[in-house]
Amino acid sequence: MSGAIPGTLKVSNDVIADLAGYAALECYGVVGMAEIDGQTGVVRLLPSYRLRKGIDVTAVDGKVKLDLHVIVEQGVNMSSVVNNLTSSVRFILKQIAELADVDVKIHIEGLRVAR
Repeated sequence: MSGAIPGTLKVSNDVIADLAGYAALECYGVVGMAEIDGQTGVVRLLPSYRLRKGIDVTAVDGKVKLDLHVIVEQGVNMSSVVNNLTSSVRFILKQIAELADVDVKIHIEGLRVAR
């Protein structure tokens, strides 16, 4: 039974951040989300249960803007990782949260050696 259901869908910023974070972890070359300590400027890798700390979600004039702070694997093509990550996040948000126009910015905060 598929069909349009009248009404509106409201998705919280935390849900958007969680969706984007899990999409990021699935991308090749992404080690994880990063958090920058405001006082010391030190970047740390976040555990998977705190992904939203590495994602800033804002809404400006009805358009959602995401800033993802990630740590990538050393030796990968950063341009390819950024393009793949951007398209993956947009796809997930369009499919699940029905957000068609999302501005995604990727901030590579560090590199990590592959284990």
